[in-house]
Amino acid sequence: MRGAGYDVVVVGCGAAGSAAAWECARRGLSVLAVDRFEPGHRRGSSHGSERIVRLGHTDEAYLRLAVDALEGWYELERRARVPLLARTGSIDAGLSDELDQIEASCRDGGVEVERWDGRLLRERFPGVAFDGDVLRYPAGGTVHADRALSVLRRLSAEAGATLRMGVGVTAIEPDDDGVSVVAGGERWRCSTVVVTTGAWAPSTLAGIVDLPSHRVTQEQLAFFRPADGFDAAAFPTFISRESLRHYGMVTPEGLVKVAEHHTGPVVDPDLRTYDVEPVSWQRLQAWVAEHLPGVDPVPVDASTCLYASTPDEDFVLDRVGHVVVGVGLSGHGFKFVPEIGRRLADLADGTGWAGNPFAVARVPRHVGASGHK
Repeated sequence: MRGAGYDVVVVGCGAAGSAAAWECARRGLSVLAVDRFEPGHRRGSSHGSERIVRLGHTDEAYLRLAVDALEGWYELERRARVPLLARTGSIDAGLSDELDQIEASCRDGGVEVERWDGRLLRERFPGVAFDGDVLRYPAGGTVHADRALSVLRRLSAEAGATLRMGVGVTAIEPDDDGVSVVAGGERWRCSTVVVTTGAWAPSTLAGIVDLPSHRVTQEQLAFFRPADGFDAAAFPTFISRESLRHYGMVTPEGLVKVAEHHTGPVVDPDLRTYDVEPVSWQRLQAWVAEHLPGVDPVPVDASTCLYASTPDEDFVLDRVGHVVVGVGLSGHGFKFVPEIGRRLADLADGTGWAGNPFAVARVPRHVGASGHK
């Protein structure tokens, strides 16, 4: 059966795809957005109630993306009339050379940053304990991830997009004049398809776009209760930049979420177990006991999510023929979502992206990347 024709079909309605659907629809393009899973599923990378919003980056491309994305979050809040951001401030701790690079990048880019010694950190944030200097960003905090997804989908529909959830795409067929997309027993014709399928991108785009190799890992995170008498609001978001990277933030429920970054096992996104890995689980609890005196070090809950990463851990945001790709977000893409959606829409509607640093065909810029650029 043949469905209606569209200017744009978005395949994958996680955070990036939902943002792209809204941006395309509000520009007056006819949009169909489809996802194989139902809203609120926990199989990918966009679920959960909180993500870090931060501006500290060594790489100018990510710094500018973060600054523009923050304005995008403010706009989303205004349009939706729903609070999305919690402005807790954020801190970076760890390797002094990397902190020097981040501080210089932020100051060159006009981002407000303060350098604190350990004494001042303990005075201001007694719930965390890091050695050496830290960088503090007043504009940092968290975004409510589940709420943001709901807002983006609602705004997409209000702008005229058609959303089809629980409909798996079985074929994407580009030709000289556009693309045919087959899903749910229907075939839709469009001028451009936007593929934002996260960990499933390699299989979705096999034979269509020659992506950089993708590594899909299952990462685990834990939730801790503040210690007796300690206010969870006294926690900033944080990143510890040591041999193992850790990050954490306060959830809307008042727990403290903590995780290692890029230490999970490689998995097939359709066959993973969702089980926590015991060695890293014990290691994480030991790290929390040492560095977070403001929490009870016995976790009260756990969860897992997928990272889909390229070898240089840079994003892939590009157009190849009639196909736009927004993949490889490497476990740190959510904070950039409003700007990623805008850039994908630029690629879809012909505006383009001059000097795009995230092209499919590129010279890797971050050999041995840390993921927190």
